[in-house]
Amino acid sequence: MIGSTPTARPTSQLAGLALSAGLATLGALVVLGSHRPLLLVAAPIGGIGLILAAQRPRLALSLMVVIEVSNVSGVLTPRTGIPIFQLSLLLGLLAVGFALKDPHVRNRLNAWTVICAGFLAVYLATQAVATIGSVDVAVSLSEMRRMILDCLFVMVVLALIQLTARPWMAAAAVVIPLAMLSTLSVIDQLVFGGSASFSGFSTVTTASGELLTTLRYGGPLPDSNFWGRHLVMGLPLAAALLTRALRSGRRSVVTVWVLAVVAQLAGIYLTQSRGTFLAAGVAIATWFIASERSVRRWGLALSPLALLAFAVPGVGNRLVAALGDVTQARVNYDLDPSILGRLAAQQEAWMMFQARPYFGFGPATFPGQVIEFAGRVPIAVREPTNAPHNLYVEFAAQSGFTGLLGWAAVILGFLTVAVLGIIVRPRSADRVLLAGVCAAIIAWSAASIGLHMAYFRTLGVVLALAGGLAPAWPVPVEAARRLFRYAAVWLVAGFLGLSTFWLCLSANSSPAVTATQRVTLLPVGPIDGWYSYALDIRSRVELLPTFAIMMGDQVSPVDVVADPVRGLLTFTATADRVDKARDEIQLAVAQAETILHSSIGYQQYSLQTVGSMSTAASHKRSSLVVFVALAVGAGTALVTGLALSWTARSRRGDHPPDRPLKQELASSCPTNP
Repeated sequence: MIGSTPTARPTSQLAGLALSAGLATLGALVVLGSHRPLLLVAAPIGGIGLILAAQRPRLALSLMVVIEVSNVSGVLTPRTGIPIFQLSLLLGLLAVGFALKDPHVRNRLNAWTVICAGFLAVYLATQAVATIGSVDVAVSLSEMRRMILDCLFVMVVLALIQLTARPWMAAAAVVIPLAMLSTLSVIDQLVFGGSASFSGFSTVTTASGELLTTLRYGGPLPDSNFWGRHLVMGLPLAAALLTRALRSGRRSVVTVWVLAVVAQLAGIYLTQSRGTFLAAGVAIATWFIASERSVRRWGLALSPLALLAFAVPGVGNRLVAALGDVTQARVNYDLDPSILGRLAAQQEAWMMFQARPYFGFGPATFPGQVIEFAGRVPIAVREPTNAPHNLYVEFAAQSGFTGLLGWAAVILGFLTVAVLGIIVRPRSADRVLLAGVCAAIIAWSAASIGLHMAYFRTLGVVLALAGGLAPAWPVPVEAARRLFRYAAVWLVAGFLGLSTFWLCLSANSSPAVTATQRVTLLPVGPIDGWYSYALDIRSRVELLPTFAIMMGDQVSPVDVVADPVRGLLTFTATADRVDKARDEIQLAVAQAETILHSSIGYQQYSLQTVGSMSTAASHKRSSLVVFVALAVGAGTALVTGLALSWTARSRRGDHPPDRPLKQELASSCPTNP
């Protein structure tokens, strides 16, 4: 069997090893030069090790997954100059080549290999179309080369999972490094206070945020948000491994996976990323829903613990604060800077999409185009970000509808493969792992609402797992019918959830009118040196917010909001009638001018209106109402989906009794040697 013994070695084994050592030395000379003698000595040893590892496909698969998940290339390549990712990809290609020599192993590749390659090919084709019309072809071509390598990596990992028939081993290779790196973050926080980086594998990021309770750890990545997106993929896989260990009754293995789950939960908390917290909840809920009934019962019993998570400092209070900031949806100097920057970047990307909706501006062109749109969006920041902080508006801006369709082919395609595996083999021991793969893909997609595309290869490992767990081909017709039925059920559930959210929001909101008047500060006096100095003072970021605080009245219904980027003070009032809202604005502006003169006199600054007063229809509602409506809508969708799924299964009589545990494990042995 493959993996239990090395792949059949050629008679010229020593000659092959000598050749690999020579090629490795030559490559080291070309890439590293001759000024690193130690690496030149290690190069032939590494070349020999590469060949020996490639002859053991299981080892090659594990190394590729561990290297990618732990971002070894990102941490060590800048320091050593060694192209670790390229060597990892070469290892995988050689391992596939060696494995294909065995006819029995070669037969494990099937139609799903081609289908999964087709998903990635559609994605690359859409990006290629966007590249043709790119505003910066050189940048887009460079991005295309990276995408092609990333997709090749995914296919190599997928092929190795199929050839070795070891999806559980690949899942463990994802979970173990994530748990170990999370443990390093915990040690760094509790023992060293964040001062020990462990050679770059426990990074303390400088990302801002309100109500933080700990330092923000990014593991081996420079950003804690992206590290959190990795961890939410590993969490359901760890839950699947723990479930498998519990069923096997091996206490030592159970202990290992319990510690892995706890370590990842601790790592998620130390990211202090609100998007990660929400995505982790999505991952756990999806895994319980996609697993069999016995696991869902445990999920229902443990669901009250989700409410306790909101009581943890830095979780519930930060989520509520973030909801309040987002629902304000306007420029405000006291908003969380991270949220303000994200909202501005997403508006810029959305404006780019509106300018070129079909094919976008080209892959990787957002950083170069953002300056053209930063001053035209409602929310302005002094330093626009070089990424849209939303995967979907990123595709919309850079490749338009075409790119969005290509990405949907990847996510929905691989997700469909995993769901078909659940439908075709509902009683298989692999069911919990398939559920973990579904949960990981959905959680990554949910986290990407606030994050742009980065570290695609880590997601690619999970996509490869979906392909490696695909059911036998061809898929039974009844399984395809069930897939369509389940899709229809959850579409209906989602529609009912959105309707409930809207009804709840409407019932607790009242129609109103919002009036807005923009004003600015102008220096008083002739245009001379003093006037120029006063204008310069006005441009300082602290000035307008200070005046906004001075002019604000806690009793008045008018809000005074500072926009230091554009040099504006915005007076906003919401009332039942237009005339009442206008009167409130006029009174507030008059009082503000009185406060201004009484504070700094008549010879410094005066208020000058910018444009006329505008009015717009709006609604009166609190942030708590929005939060409750979201919770009710999500709960309605979840309960409806589960109820409709159960009803559909009951009508078909699709409730066979659970088989004994030993019988289930025994039946899974032939497919998982």
